[in-house]
Amino acid sequence: MSNEAIFRIPQTADSDMIIGNSQFRDDIWDLSPLITQKSQSPSRKKLKFHNIHSPQLKFTVKQFMYYKLGQVKAQTAIVTMNSLVYFMRYCKNNNIPSVDKITTQTLLNFAIWLRSECGTGKKTSYMASFAVEDMIRVGQIKCWLVPDSDVLTGATAKEIWGSGKDENTTKNVKPIPDDVFDEIMRRAIDYKAYNDTDILTKCGIIIQSQTGLRISEVLSIKSGCLHQPSDFPAYFEVLLSKTVKGEPVIHKVFANELVIGAIQKLEQSTAALREESGLLELFLTRNKGIGVPSTLNWSTHRLRTFIRRCNIRGADGELYPLKSHQFRATFVKQLIMRKIPIAYVMKQFAHVSVEMTCHYLTLQENEVKDIYSRLILSPNAKIAGIRAEEIKQKTAAVFRGKAERDIDSVIAELSESLSFNPLPGGVCLYDYRRGNCSNGDGCFFYNCPNYITESSFLPMLKKELGLMEQEMERTKQLGYERQWQIQYSRYQHLRPLVAELEGEANG
Repeated sequence: MSNEAIFRIPQTADSDMIIGNSQFRDDIWDLSPLITQKSQSPSRKKLKFHNIHSPQLKFTVKQFMYYKLGQVKAQTAIVTMNSLVYFMRYCKNNNIPSVDKITTQTLLNFAIWLRSECGTGKKTSYMASFAVEDMIRVGQIKCWLVPDSDVLTGATAKEIWGSGKDENTTKNVKPIPDDVFDEIMRRAIDYKAYNDTDILTKCGIIIQSQTGLRISEVLSIKSGCLHQPSDFPAYFEVLLSKTVKGEPVIHKVFANELVIGAIQKLEQSTAALREESGLLELFLTRNKGIGVPSTLNWSTHRLRTFIRRCNIRGADGELYPLKSHQFRATFVKQLIMRKIPIAYVMKQFAHVSVEMTCHYLTLQENEVKDIYSRLILSPNAKIAGIRAEEIKQKTAAVFRGKAERDIDSVIAELSESLSFNPLPGGVCLYDYRRGNCSNGDGCFFYNCPNYITESSFLPMLKKELGLMEQEMERTKQLGYERQWQIQYSRYQHLRPLVAELEGEANG
């Protein structure tokens, strides 16, 4: 449908105007011709109006959705309709027959109803209120049966709900705690249990955890995506939707043994569904038709069900509230722990390349900063370095009296004033906006005030200490005094750091 459709919106409820496979007068609009993603289930390609109780209300909603189809993609229009459903229910419960009967008080009462009766989150409530607001604004321009402009004064979605972000939602996502992650992976790779209904969820967990892919990207992989050349590491192809270029691109991602096994399991388990539907996607399920699972309920339904069935609990003893994007944050943390120079790679390869490369090239710097801020600034952080005690004292003062739910926002505020530059065994806090670092490579001598390390780096620092001792012994035997002095200087600074971290870990 072209944007010209917005200039000829039907003015009668019995219009025979064609929308996809349906007519305007129909109570269900089949938008399949307008949706190019064939893997979507048929039920998610429809706009449904049959539950709207009032003919006049239904007609106005249809006019609005017809307008939206001329403005945005069909999938986006369906999302808007899903938000409007809340207001349709409210109108039915309160006998509101048409949009023009809405008042400012109606919109305020609707907001109260969303929170008290529906228990919706702030974001969902914001979207529901905004959909109604948008319908009224468009209706006023198009002269539909809607109230005048004064009705929105003091009752816009932004005025009621603010930014629309949930209070318990932060911009950055926490990595999964190590013990919880280990248990999740243990249960996910339990192939003896692969005959149950969790197979898609388990494979999704494995692929996300080993690649850092978004769940939408994981769900896009298709049959035949896995390649295992004899002279090169195995890899699979995936469609990346969020790229610097702005357009989806096919990207090649390295596949370890866990990922290879998961993809092979998917090839086998969904073969019948692919043959029946003609779809190529590996993540297929039968739910009112064959299609790819929705990303919207992956965390709220599939992961939550997996956690409950496996009885995986966090430090507080409650079922762990796993979110799919946490696998991405955890993947970044694991790369850091393995001394991968993420910051360097991201700066050098900020463009999206179709060349063979590891997917961490697409990770965002703020995700790396989030990992380090939690490592260094958390109330229970076990850190070492010249400024470690100063940081502990300052953060302790800030955290004093703060509730557990406020910790994340406090860490985010503290991190805004700091720079986090990844190092193989810690982090450099020097702000390069002030110019080049005058200490040169001093951080690698472990005696720079900007160098801070944390207990997670202890194993690699102990290994580094051992290698220094071996090098000192070798240069001493060979009589290389200058080289011995360099190693000894570094050793003198590293040894107390290791001792301090060991004390922190044992404390």
